[in-house]
Amino acid sequence: MRLPLCLTVAALTVATPALAQDRALAFELGLGARVAPDYEGSEDYSTGPSVTGAVRSLNLLGVNIDRGDGLGFGFGPSFRYIGERTEDDHSRLAGIDDVDAAFEVGGRVSYRWEKVEVWGAVRKGVTGHDGVTGNIGSDFVHDYGQGTEVRVGPRLAFANDEYMDTYFNVPAGASLAEYSGDGGLYKAGLEMVVRHDYNDAWAVEGSLGWNRLVGDAGDSPIVEERDSGTVGIMLIRKFDWAF
Repeated sequence: MRLPLCLTVAALTVATPALAQDRALAFELGLGARVAPDYEGSEDYSTGPSVTGAVRSLNLLGVNIDRGDGLGFGFGPSFRYIGERTEDDHSRLAGIDDVDAAFEVGGRVSYRWEKVEVWGAVRKGVTGHDGVTGNIGSDFVHDYGQGTEVRVGPRLAFANDEYMDTYFNVPAGASLAEYSGDGGLYKAGLEMVVRHDYNDAWAVEGSLGWNRLVGDAGDSPIVEERDSGTVGIMLIRKFDWAF
């Protein structure tokens, strides 16, 4: 069974020295649970661990980086973990090679206005697959006050031919019909994230998402269900280190 595990590092924005002087390193780590399809296109769901991390500010060796009020241009790394997919767990995939757990590494850029943020991320598979994936999205952001913020917006996901070959193509002789699709836009959806910061140390975040496989990915015989949902809950611990 696939255990979904996601790791994302939030965007960083350059700050003035005055903002960064108050702390050398501020970051947060979150651990929670996420319900999602066993694999992309599966009609079965599983609950697995979900991890998040964000660097809020850094003042080290003359480099001053701070998220500040969150407005303006931002940048940062982006990571993604995809659980293994095996024939033993999914008998309908007989004759299709098992896929080891994959880890993707890349970068993310964003720009935030008062109520709207747009962002994009690109990653390369370093284990599990050799493909390249990317995401773009935008969020309407509303601050309800007293530490509560809600984000809602569309999401688009892209992948190249290597990614498609690993996760959606079917070789000759498999139990499913032979299939070969090309890379491009392969998933579209919406996501809502609600976050509440209780204090300077703790926060909780919940997410609700819908995605639809489109294009060649959606036409793959591997796909049982094009539409899928995700639900997640996360407890976040914030750290502020001076050194």
